[in-house]
Amino acid sequence: MIINWMSVGLVILILIVWFRRMIIKVQLQRLNVPPNTPLSFQRKLEYVKQAEQEKHVSALLFLTIFLAIGLLLTTYGLFQMEDQLHVVTERTNQLKDELYTLKKEQKQIINKLPIKAYPSKGIGLKEYPWDDLFSEENREKQYEIESDLSTKVSPYFGLSTTLIVLDIPTQTLNIALAGDSGSEENRQQIKDNVKAFAKEAKDVSKLTQITFQMNLMNDKEKKKTYSCTFSRENADEEFTLIQEEE
Repeated sequence: MIINWMSVGLVILILIVWFRRMIIKVQLQRLNVPPNTPLSFQRKLEYVKQAEQEKHVSALLFLTIFLAIGLLLTTYGLFQMEDQLHVVTERTNQLKDELYTLKKEQKQIINKLPIKAYPSKGIGLKEYPWDDLFSEENREKQYEIESDLSTKVSPYFGLSTTLIVLDIPTQTLNIALAGDSGSEENRQQIKDNVKAFAKEAKDVSKLTQITFQMNLMNDKEKKKTYSCTFSRENADEEFTLIQEEE
C-alpha cells in the first residue's frame, strides 16, 4: 500500500513540474519584442530564455529520474502482488484439498451408518412451495428446495443429490434422486423407503414422476446400482412403480 501511494505521489510531482515548465515555455514563446526595444533588454531577454531552457533540460533529467523510480516502485509492487496472489492461490488449493478430505471422511462415516426407516409422518414434502417453482426466474428457489431435500433424505437413502425437473407448458415436475447408500445390506430398507417416499409424494399435486438411482457397495467393494421409477397420470392418483432394476 505504501509503495502504491509513493508511486502516485511521484506521478503527481512529475505532472506538477511538467505543467509548470510548459507554462513558462508558452509564456516566453508568446512574448513579442517590439523592433525599437533597446538592445540591452533584448540581451537580458535572451539570457532569461537561455536560463529557462537550461532549467527545462534539468527538469527533464529530474523527471526521467522520477519516472525511473516510479517504474521501479510499480514493478516492485507488481512482484509483491504476484507473491501475495501465489500465497492466496496456494492457500485456496490447500483449503480445497482439506474440504475434499473432509467430505471424503464425512462420506465414509455416513456410509457406515445404517439406513433409517422412512418416518411414518414423512419429511414434509407438501410443505415446499412447489407452485412458486413455475414463476418466472425462480431458479434460486428450485436450488434451495433441491439442497434441502438432499439433506432431509440422506438418512433414508444415504448420500444423495436431488434434481427437480420442471415442465413449464404442462405445469408438472419430476424428482430425481441419485446417490451412494454405502452398503448393499441397505438394499431392502432403501426399497421400503423409496415406496414410502412415493406414497408421501402423492400430496404434491404437480408431481408426475419420481426417479431413484442408488449405488450400493457389496462385501467385495464393487458397486451395484438399484434404480426405479414411479409415475402417475393424475394428481389425485397414487404413484405406481413402472420400472425397477436391481
